[in-house]
Amino acid sequence: MLDKHTDDATKKTLQLLVAKKRKFDQFKRREWHWRLSAFFTFGLFLVYIYNFIVVHSTTYSEMFSYFFDRPIHLPIVMFIGYQVGMIKYLLYKKDKAEKEYHDLRKEMVKRSDDYWSQPEEWKQRHQVFEMMKKEFDINLYHETK
Repeated sequence: MLDKHTDDATKKTLQLLVAKKRKFDQFKRREWHWRLSAFFTFGLFLVYIYNFIVVHSTTYSEMFSYFFDRPIHLPIVMFIGYQVGMIKYLLYKKDKAEKEYHDLRKEMVKRSDDYWSQPEEWKQRHQVFEMMKKEFDINLYHETK
């Protein structure tokens, strides 16, 4: 679709921009799924604790002894901790991918006169910008998000 409006260097930069956008979107989706999973697991564990420990116990010491005497509770708490750790890791990776994507996008906007240096290419660059916005949700008109 870009044959007559862009040269090879511009195509490579646009392809790299699309790849970075997809990577960012992938980390965003994965982080959201882990958050949802952790929320669901933690909610179920709280319901379990309330229904089987708090309701059937009369004292705090009885609640704590029941909780710590059951061997299944430790793996569940460790799994919830693993989920929280995975969320932190994916959040870090998502932020890093977002920064790389936006830095490249901003550079593309700043250097658009270098990428479309010929006057006839410059007049047609809006078609490339519209295609990028429509197909990949990448805004090349302005530096801000």
